[in-house]
Amino acid sequence: MSEPRASGPPRAATTAYAPLSPYDGDVPWGSTDPGGPGGARDSPLVLALCAAEYADVCLVGRLTEDEGGDSCALEVAGPGNGALPPGARPVVVRGTMAYGADTREGPAGWLPLSRIAVRGEDGSSGDLAGLGEVSRVAVLERAGLDALTLLAGERGESTVLGAEQRRRVRAAEAEALGPLARACGDLARTMAALPDDDLRVLRRVQERCRDLYGRLEPERALSWALEELGELSQAMRRGESTVRLEEELGQVLVWALCLANITRTDASHAFAKGFAGERERQLRKYGTVKPYRRAVLPC
Repeated sequence: MSEPRASGPPRAATTAYAPLSPYDGDVPWGSTDPGGPGGARDSPLVLALCAAEYADVCLVGRLTEDEGGDSCALEVAGPGNGALPPGARPVVVRGTMAYGADTREGPAGWLPLSRIAVRGEDGSSGDLAGLGEVSRVAVLERAGLDALTLLAGERGESTVLGAEQRRRVRAAEAEALGPLARACGDLARTMAALPDDDLRVLRRVQERCRDLYGRLEPERALSWALEELGELSQAMRRGESTVRLEEELGQVLVWALCLANITRTDASHAFAKGFAGERERQLRKYGTVKPYRRAVLPC
């Protein structure tokens, strides 16, 4: 069971490199007083705890908007480089999405990652995809709690976390960074967008499902999701009432969002990619969007 969290209104950042938080000012229970100078909501380590609570992960790096403004790139310290990249700050990552790229118009919200770069000791930058998978994971792990602790120390903040707090952050990293490292060779496929308001609403609904369901064991959640899908299929084949169909379809949808939380993926981005993929397929095949429609029988 997750620990209770204290929450309150978001507070303006007091430093130029304060982390941008997607969590509306939430502070994990037991963190330092958020009201003082450089308080908890501006702390890299507290942001890491929030990320773990939301099934996300927090890395230290330099996050910049790509040309066009529909994706972003993350630069982290490479192997053997003990220094943080210039302009590095905490970055929350959910699946292949990163929060808070610096854009020409100011801080952005969630954007898909187009690439992750590694910065060498000599200032050169290379693509993380050029490393083997084990090395990729090692680089991302060093950009996690260890780099967050280093950044907090540079800012003069407390770098002490309790044993349970460290365990939770490490567990989040262990679960999230392997899939992210494997995705690094194909991040170009993350490019997909729908109107941001649509994505923001679905993302918030996913977080509400996390509050309701938590993060169950994958096997049990998948079994229940498939059971609900089977019941929906049965209700459709039997021609049952709309009320019954709504009930079963609702269960399928909330379990899909529950699975998104379990797999640490962003449901809104997954939907955007699926939607964009079908649109592109229809454009390639028909030259226009041509949705499937049931043939209308002549009168």
